[in-house]
Amino acid sequence: MSETLESKLDRLEALFSEQDYTIQALNNMVAQQDQEISQLNVSLEILKDQLKALRTELSSEFDPGRERPPHY
Repeated sequence: MSETLESKLDRLEALFSEQDYTIQALNNMVAQQDQEISQLNVSLEILKDQLKALRTELSSEFDPGRERPPHY
């Protein structure tokens, strides 16, 4: 009976080791994805600012109130 307990214990230790490895790998992946998401958010904010500046620039260039009427 002690052999079966030992084999059960060995199997549980191996399972625990595999689960610990899997948890660590998943934790590393989540940490990497969090960093990538943060970088993407910064890039998105930069693009939003650039788009806003471009809209402002284009609206001032093509403002119909500033254009001369065709009869001038």
